[in-house]
Amino acid sequence: MYKRKISAEDKIYAVNLYLNGKESQHRIASMFDVSVASVQQWIRNYESLGANAFIVKKYKKYSKDLKQQAVLD
Repeated sequence: MYKRKISAEDKIYAVNLYLNGKESQHRIASMFDVSVASVQQWIRNYESLGANAFIVKKYKKYSKDLKQQAVLD
């Protein structure tokens, strides 16, 4: 089984459906083919961090020299 990728916009839409009382967590999970636990996590993330919770964070790349200097320091 693979991990289903849900866009940030879809997660925000789903959370708003729930928070506005339009859909249940179970119905949203069915709509997006994810577990209820995933929907619950989206809701918790949204309530604590807002829409920024769903923005993908990119890993920062450091040069070899900077890494070596950090080790030496």
